[in-house]
Formats: sequence, structure tokens, C-alpha cells
Amino acid sequence: MVKRDEKYSWHVGSRPPPIDPHSLVKHQIVRSYLRRYIQVLMSNVHIEKLTLSIVDGFAGGGEYTADNGADFHEGSPLIALNTVAEQQIELNVGRQKPRRVDAKYYFVEKDKGNFDYLRHLVGARVDPNRFGRDIELLPGTFQERVAAIIVDIRSRAGGERAIFLLDQYAYDQVPAPLLRTIFTQVKGAEVLLTFNVDSLISFLSNTAQSRKKLEEMGLDRYIDWESIDRLKSAGGSVWRSAIQRNLAKGLVEISGARHYTIFYITPKGSTAWTYWLVHLSNSFKARDVMMELHWQLANHFSHYLEPDLFTLGYSTCADGMATGQDTLDLGQAHHFDAVASDRCLTGLAAKLVPTIYDLATPTRFGDILERIGSSTPATADMIRMSLDAAIRNGDIAAAAVTGGGRRQGSTLRLDDVLSPGQQRPMIFL
Repeated sequence: MVKRDEKYSWHVGSRPPPIDPHSLVKHQIVRSYLRRYIQVLMSNVHIEKLTLSIVDGFAGGGEYTADNGADFHEGSPLIALNTVAEQQIELNVGRQKPRRVDAKYYFVEKDKGNFDYLRHLVGARVDPNRFGRDIELLPGTFQERVAAIIVDIRSRAGGERAIFLLDQYAYDQVPAPLLRTIFTQVKGAEVLLTFNVDSLISFLSNTAQSRKKLEEMGLDRYIDWESIDRLKSAGGSVWRSAIQRNLAKGLVEISGARHYTIFYITPKGSTAWTYWLVHLSNSFKARDVMMELHWQLANHFSHYLEPDLFTLGYSTCADGMATGQDTLDLGQAHHFDAVASDRCLTGLAAKLVPTIYDLATPTRFGDILERIGSSTPATADMIRMSLDAAIRNGDIAAAAVTGGGRRQGSTLRLDDVLSPGQQRPMIFL
């Protein structure tokens, strides 16, 4: 594998490196998510200011040569600066009293040539007086800089909302315990992390070297080391499913984040599975917004988990290849397309209705969303749709907090209370 230092190298006075397809997808997600993040948090027109910190831990030079070879493509630093500026303009259209996004940016880059290019690029796009005020250009590694960044974020008046863009080229530059530090110390943190699964797959085996590397990453105890060689020899799809379950479980549990999306970036026209794009947060709404973007960019994402509800983690005793029982759907790729949507809705309907019958007491729809959390590729609206038939048929009763009942799943609100219908469906007897 080409090292980042060799593949992505910026030099003042030279054209920037060409953009890769997977980076185009990541940048599209970053731009769209920042836009939706501000729109959601400023949806109440009476909110006058949003305090936000944006940390780009692997900033690079800030721009690329576009895929046509002639134009330029904005990197994540420029995307962050421009998206926030554009949203602030939109917030103030037709208003006399201004609304403000009070954003502070931390751009970290370890390579001197890359850092110099970034400094010249950003300096040419913004007022230089912003440096050291709302824009911090920080040479060095993210691990070296993160502690001071967190201290500064926590010192800002108005809250600790922070988005960490951690576009590591490999898989070991952001150890899992560092994610826990972020979520423990910054109460409003979200992390958007890239993770080079292909590189890890090539390296991982039941050897002392592999075990030591995973131990340094904080993930060694999540790997089924006794089965790892057998799984790799079985083929890419089975291996991907197992490693996705184990490593995803480790990242989520160690980080302490309550909600997540962890799916593969599949660049259009490319046959290679390359990166995970991992989103971690403590807000279901944040997770739901990210999930909506995955479905909107259906051609670019996929996963090897169940199409409806899945369980993270893998062990040999649950593997049909080892036990002869298909308790896990190992190896099947699911894309975010119309077929996957149908499978997801059908599977959720079959699984969620019995789950509601098994609950000890009537339960808020919002609590059900929190309960199934991130263990589904579905958005909140898709979960509503999956309950529609059961609510229409009376198999599930949906009581509105304001009184009366809901007659359609699409009208469910977070405070609505779900309970079994008056007559238990025969399918559940």
C-alpha cells in the first residue's frame, strides 16, 4: 500500500495531488453533514447563535487537483470554512436581527510541506486576522495536539458542540482509547473517522506482531484470534463480515458513544473495498441525519451485516460455517439501494412488532429508537414505515401524548406510546 506521505504530498508552488474517488465521497458527506447539522440545530428561528468547534485532525494541504485534471477540488478545511459561511448567509435571509454560527476551526497537519501549503491556501482565502482567533493552524500530529484542543473547546462560552474530522489514511493513527477521551471530555462531541479496513485485512493474522498492533489500538480483545486464519482463508466476504462485527463493536464500546454508523465506502466504478466511514455521537438525531445521507448516496456505501437489525461482535460458536447453524448472516453484501430498503423494511416489521409485544409496559416510540439505537441501517422514518401495517391493522396501538391514537406509522412522534393491540396476532401465538 502506498503511504500517505508518498501519495498525498503538497508543495507550495506546485499543483496539489489528484483527488481519489473515495475522497470525493467523504468530502460530499462532510459538506452535506455540516450543512444539515447547522440546519437542525438552528431550526428554531429564536436561536440567535450556535457555538461550534470543528477539528480537522489530518488536514493535509487543503485542496486537490480535480478528477478532470484541470480544476481544483476543495479539501476538508475549505469545505468546513465555506459550508459554515454559506449556512450563516442562509440563516439570515430575510431577517433584520442577525443569527450567527460562532465557529472555531482547528486544522492539524504533521507534514511540513503540507502544512506550509495549507497555511498559504487558507491565508489567501480568509482575513489573516482570523489566524489565532477563530482559525488555528497547528503543526504536528493529532495525538500531540488533541489535549490542548480539547482544553480550548471546553473554555469556549456557549457549549461544547464539536465535530472531529479524523480522516486518517491508515487505521492506527487514532487509537480507540483516544476516542473515549474525546467523548468523555467534550460532552457535545461527534467524530467522523475513516478506517482503512483493506490495509488491516492485509496485515491481520494470529501472530505476535498483529496482536501487539491491535493491543496498541485498544482493539485486541475484540478479535476472535483462534478463528482469524480460518476466516481469512474462507474468502473476502466472510472475513469482512466477521471483522466488521468485531472491530465495530470495539470502536463503539471503547469510545463510549451511544450511536454510530459504520459502513464501507464503495467508490463508483471501483471494485475494491477500501474504507470504513465511521460516525460516532451521543445523539440519535445526529445518527439519523448521517443515516439519511448514506441512503441518499446509495451507490457509494455498503455493509456486510444483517439488512434490518444486526448484532456487533463475532465468535466461532455463532458462526454457521463452524456450527452448521445460520445464526449470523455472514458474507452477504448489502447496498443502500431499493432492494436493500425493501429487505430492511420487511425485516424490521417482522422483528419489531414481536419486540413491542414482549415489552413489559407501553413504551415511547422515541425510547424504542434509542433502544435499537444504531443496530439497523434504517432511518427513523424507515422505522416508522416498518410499523405502518401493524398500526393500521390494530396489531400495535399507538397513543398520542396529546390524546387519541395514531392510525399510520408515518405519523408517529417521539412521545407517542406503543403497546400491543387488543388482540394478539395469530402469527405471534
